[in-house]
Amino acid sequence: MENSIEITNVSKKYVINDGTYLTLRDLVTEGLPNLIKKKKKRERQFWALKNVTFNIKKGEVFGIIGKNGAGKSTLLKILSRIIPPTTGEVKIRGRVSSMLEIGTGFHSELSGRENVYLNGAILGMKRREIQKKFNDIVEFSGIGKFIDIPVKKYSSGMQVRLAFSVAAYLNPEILLIDEVLAVGDLSFQRKSLRKMHEITKEEGRTVVFVSHNTSAIDNLCSKVALLEKGKLVDVGETSKIISEYVTNYVAEEPPQKLKARPASKKIKIQITDFWLENSFRKRVKTVKIGNTCYFIFKYKTTAKSKQKNVDIGFAIKSISEQPLVNNYTSYSNQLIERLPLQGKFVFKVNKMPLTVGRYRIGYRITINGKEDDYLPNAAEFDVEPGEFYVPGVVVNQTHSPFYLDGAWQNE
Repeated sequence: MENSIEITNVSKKYVINDGTYLTLRDLVTEGLPNLIKKKKKRERQFWALKNVTFNIKKGEVFGIIGKNGAGKSTLLKILSRIIPPTTGEVKIRGRVSSMLEIGTGFHSELSGRENVYLNGAILGMKRREIQKKFNDIVEFSGIGKFIDIPVKKYSSGMQVRLAFSVAAYLNPEILLIDEVLAVGDLSFQRKSLRKMHEITKEEGRTVVFVSHNTSAIDNLCSKVALLEKGKLVDVGETSKIISEYVTNYVAEEPPQKLKARPASKKIKIQITDFWLENSFRKRVKTVKIGNTCYFIFKYKTTAKSKQKNVDIGFAIKSISEQPLVNNYTSYSNQLIERLPLQGKFVFKVNKMPLTVGRYRIGYRITINGKEDDYLPNAAEFDVEPGEFYVPGVVVNQTHSPFYLDGAWQNE
């Protein structure tokens, strides 16, 4: 398949000085040669990108991930022709539309309507072509009654909605999107992700998507590049690269222990600690795939009497905030009719189904159907390789967050 973008040994250098100014007095007293030497001493070089090379195929949704300062936005600005590379070469085949910062590509004094036509003209479209797309753009953005108001009066969310709608509907062959989508509301983010999927699968356009949201990257992108300190660490299939990123660059710190909330009169049931126990009911720091384990939530009540009709549940999600599973006592008709003043909520996992990695666990407690306490990121725990299917056989798959308990047979 033809490449839409070819990036070859691209580097970007910035020169940073100490922020002081050289005056006319400096020129007179020290002379120009000494002044130039002094200026160079005050400067230091910073390489935002260093020898980055990879290709993006036509019709591909390509993700770029990495920590803050990895060089993601710098690379996108080079692809958008906003800044040139210091060294290396970028070849782009097709018209490019980009969303890098709020308001990028908009003239603040012009109305939303005028900016739509301006962006279309920049892409080389005729007025008649833009008119055909105009109603779709306005409808998708959801800002119809504000379309004739100057863009400078728009909120950041309104600007993002209009900018994405313009980029998606004015038919660029290549769409470059930075983390700016995170400014929009959740419903519009989901709507935008569906639209990006549509324009790549059905219309064959190329999307380059930079985001810290690895769940969105995982759902949308077929290939991903991982950057770290300006260098390309790896490029390949999405699940493999995300796993490498989360394991080596996100989960570097030890798991967070539960921090009990301050006592509050509003909260009647207080979770004070969380830990894991193995099948022998011994406290452990990690649990192996396929093993029996217990989730322990220690609690105490602030009320003087025993609580009635208590429902407690937990939710597990990945480090990248992808929801995975939840469970409540009420799911198995185990609503607690009378809760002692202190004790432990215990959930037995018969066979740990999660793949290797770090996970976050949160809890929620209701009393008589009303929420009493809720903490979405209460603590973290690790899962290690183990024997899920057959004793003695360790299967370490990374294509799915779960192992499925079942058995094959031929009939």
